[in-house]
Amino acid sequence: MPFSTNADLPKAVRQTVPEEKQGKFRQVFNSVMEDTGSEQRAFRAAWSSVEKVKTSTLAEKAKNWNARHGAKKGNISAKTLRAVYDRGIGAYKTNPGSVRPNVTSKEQWAMARVNSFLKIAAGQKAASHDKDLLPGRTEKAEFRGEKVSLDKPFRLPKGSAKKFGVYVKSGDKVKKVTFGSPTMEIRRDDPKARANFRARHNCDSKTDKTTAGYWSCKMWESGSSVSDMLAKDDSEQMNLEGQILKTDDEQRLVYGWASVITEDGKPLVDRQGDVIEADTMVKAVNKFMEHIRVGKMMHKGDQVGQVVHSMPLTNEIGESLGISSSREGWIVALKVFDDEVWSLVKSGQLTAFSIGGKAKRKEVDD
Repeated sequence: MPFSTNADLPKAVRQTVPEEKQGKFRQVFNSVMEDTGSEQRAFRAAWSSVEKVKTSTLAEKAKNWNARHGAKKGNISAKTLRAVYDRGIGAYKTNPGSVRPNVTSKEQWAMARVNSFLKIAAGQKAASHDKDLLPGRTEKAEFRGEKVSLDKPFRLPKGSAKKFGVYVKSGDKVKKVTFGSPTMEIRRDDPKARANFRARHNCDSKTDKTTAGYWSCKMWESGSSVSDMLAKDDSEQMNLEGQILKTDDEQRLVYGWASVITEDGKPLVDRQGDVIEADTMVKAVNKFMEHIRVGKMMHKGDQVGQVVHSMPLTNEIGESLGISSSREGWIVALKVFDDEVWSLVKSGQLTAFSIGGKAKRKEVDD
């Protein structure tokens, strides 16, 4: 589908590509489309043709800055500068009142933002913008009794209603924002898909970090991969297996200990060779109930049930409730949805249930 005039270009392209470069974009697209018949290749080539000069300029700036400051301040990539540049383009469009009178184009305003960012990173001026992109800068805060990293998105556990989460400052408080469809693929490396998403969701106007829209749009920025944006996760998969102790036929419930961490005051080693501390278990239980509650058939396949009752029982909790137990652990009731699985429970063939999650492993003295 060749474009006869610049006005025929997709709206996302016209909103993103400067007017003086739209003709070049159209010519390259039409030429590649005629040669290959591939719309995807044609758009990729067209985007590359209008971005080449800008990318090389940013790469040179990053190279020079790293040579001068990288050893002490940490390196800055061309992708990071590209993200700063694109934010400058967005700010020019959405907040024209902030643009200085001597600025004649959004490209000039965006490059000025890049230069300002490099001075901030070098410590030559106070940080007033793009603080989340500065090298080695991750601000910490407390959220519900835990230390968390601010403005660093992370993947939520499988089964969660959203794909990502991030902790942000909302006034004097810390807020957890969840965003992104678990079934949606982020194709930010595809210029057409990226431009279409950002235009469709009006991303240039999304400036409030406390909203899901801001972070969804941020995931579709050019300049770095999704992996680069996500907080590093040094946790490992942890699987808990509990014995079924009681069933409720009418409600299809199975009761049991999902985890036993001590018995008669002695720590127990689980099947993975780990010892779980009481406070660690309670925090893990809270997160599981808040975000997941999924039951599977021995850690595999689709969801077959859901945890509907949960009771972390530690010595401290037991004493406060007047409950005496020789065990510390996690008691649950799992509601079984799957007919085949319930038949296995009823026949006695299935005598245990499993719950999976993640945990950080650390060495302890014998």
